[in-house]
Amino acid sequence: MDALQPTNEAASREQSRPLRLSTNDVAPGERSGWLRDVICREYANVEVTSPTRQILSQDLTIYPWDCSRLSVIRSSGVGLKRLPREPLLAGQDAYFVVVLLSGDYALEQDGKEVVLQPGDMTLYDATRPHKIDCPRDFSKLILAIPRPLLRERMAGVEHSAALRISGSAGIGAVASRFLRSCGKNADEFAPNEILALADQAVDLVSLAAASVRPSGFSLSRSRALSMRRVKALVEGRLADPELDTAKIARLARLSPRYLSGLFGDEGTSLMRYVWSRRLENCAKDFSDPRRAADALSEIAFRWGFSDASHFSRAFKQRFGCAPREFRQGR
Repeated sequence: MDALQPTNEAASREQSRPLRLSTNDVAPGERSGWLRDVICREYANVEVTSPTRQILSQDLTIYPWDCSRLSVIRSSGVGLKRLPREPLLAGQDAYFVVVLLSGDYALEQDGKEVVLQPGDMTLYDATRPHKIDCPRDFSKLILAIPRPLLRERMAGVEHSAALRISGSAGIGAVASRFLRSCGKNADEFAPNEILALADQAVDLVSLAAASVRPSGFSLSRSRALSMRRVKALVEGRLADPELDTAKIARLARLSPRYLSGLFGDEGTSLMRYVWSRRLENCAKDFSDPRRAADALSEIAFRWGFSDASHFSRAFKQRFGCAPREFRQGR
């Protein structure tokens, strides 16, 4: 085990190495097309426009953050328009949290428009049509959070999209300062620190987004208590390969229909939640040096999967790579 440790650490650092891209390496006349290709590949399928009589310039640094990604972007004025098309890549099925560092930023989505001041935050669904307008030089952070992950942390996240989260007061200020500090010091973090910071970032973003969620949306106290009880019950039985809706309903003394409604409020289903939690626990074990000698299938079966092929497909769909590649990268 000791002999393998340096190799594991080196692979982990390689996996967390940032991607740096810049228009400085592209001829001015080709920059618009180049930037569109980059954004479509790394973020969302968009059209790109820039103010007339201005040479487009942009520097991007993208840091892999466990399941999320943190981007630091500095750019000349630009406009982006997301069309009603399917995402090009499964990894683009995400919510984007934006923290404006400098300049102007306006976002439109689902009939709502939000204008940010430096320090403010907002979030939007990267898969749905939207429009972004930054008429002059600006800089921003983007935290891309997979849709299932954010919906697990926060019910009704879609109701918080395209709303201003103040960066000068309350939980919004705490979240904004945390993300700005992370962006400023991102090159200094070790892989194990990134894992902890990513988890805290998602928690803070969830709290900040919930603070601006319309008051008309809320789970009743009894439904909220039922949801917490069901999730705790599921958590203690993830290793049971026979865990299904009927069994959970019986143990929780709730009807399957009621359970379906509870998880429907969070934009998912009971069994999708179960599979997601199993996959997350498998990913943690793959990253744990203490589990390095355990076979991939052994870990999958330990967390309730009974079919290795189904597990491998589900894992790749969730994390973007096969289980073996994930472990080697870690």
